[in-house]
Amino acid sequence: MQPYPITLLNDGLLHATVEMVADTTADRITGDDREALAEALRKHLNGAVPFQVMADSPIANKAGALLDLSPDGPLVELTGRVRDAFREARGPDVIQHDGGRHHMSLGYSWATADSDRLQSTLRRIAPSHAPFHVNSVHLLEIEFREKPREDEEGTAAWEISWDPVATIPLGGST
Repeated sequence: MQPYPITLLNDGLLHATVEMVADTTADRITGDDREALAEALRKHLNGAVPFQVMADSPIANKAGALLDLSPDGPLVELTGRVRDAFREARGPDVIQHDGGRHHMSLGYSWATADSDRLQSTLRRIAPSHAPFHVNSVHLLEIEFREKPREDEEGTAAWEISWDPVATIPLGGST
């Protein structure tokens, strides 16, 4: 995706964000808070089974580069369970957005750019769809750090770190 202003995910693993704790920042969540979130997830994900969705053609937009996921049904059910768990553990203010369309991010943009050439390049990827197996939910602590870029404009980008807190398998999967 070079030379576009997109910070690629550095873990090399594709993932779909189901929900986020939005009532505070990660540095204010204690070990007990993390355990309460993990326990509530275990409770609410009990009985949920693994499923498969399709990762659709890659697209570029103002947020970065991503793959939409479909069909919506299994993802909507999973999101509902996760939201219920988060509300149980942290209260009603933990969810502060509607979630938008389910997707996997390939990278996040840190500045504006004309995306025509990038979008044309992404459209040439074939096959353009791939199955995505969902067999667990990972509770992660995410940290965004602003990182100066070495360019004439003095722009900044974001580095993203993913620290595992808990993994909850669906349907007893591993």
